[in-house]
Amino acid sequence: MTGKTHMAVGVGAATIMLPSNDIKSILGGTALAVVGSLIVDIDTHKSKGFTFLKNLFGCTIILIILGLIVKNKFNINIFNYITQNKELTKMFPALVILLILIVLGANTPHRSFTHSIIGFILFTIPIYMMTGELFKWFAIGYVAHILADMLNKKEIKILYPIKKGIALRLCSADGNVDKFLFIGSVGIIILKYVSYINSIL
Repeated sequence: MTGKTHMAVGVGAATIMLPSNDIKSILGGTALAVVGSLIVDIDTHKSKGFTFLKNLFGCTIILIILGLIVKNKFNINIFNYITQNKELTKMFPALVILLILIVLGANTPHRSFTHSIIGFILFTIPIYMMTGELFKWFAIGYVAHILADMLNKKEIKILYPIKKGIALRLCSADGNVDKFLFIGSVGIIILKYVSYINSIL
């Protein structure tokens, strides 16, 4: 499946399975569903997931450098806010775990570790540590990606590190089924968001 289809399917599945009238939860959950649906493909450097995380990492490095410049030139330590903020301090171990998993996932063969049950569990743990109950949106996006990839002709090693994989061979990665899933999922997302908006007006 293409990256846009994985995003649409992940968000569409999450909006169906996690109905809510809380706009903050909906927006935050949607973002997590997108991340969950993309992060699975960090094992291929051409994917939207890998590009997204590479750009995010790059932006983080730039912000750290800017923070150091501000500290040295103007004697303003913006890092104090981070170290003194208890919520951010709690998130630090989860971020470290997530970073380790991202590096590991980016260096494993495509459709192996990140497409497996063990990969799903390990990636979901730090997301739960950081977001609480909203982790469910991430989890659904992640699982939706794996299930969609099962439809393809190429095997995914869902029981990794066991070498034997699963492929239902029902469609190609960017064929008509991909287009149908994308259009159908976008339609579901639009309908759900319209219902959210109507419920708060």
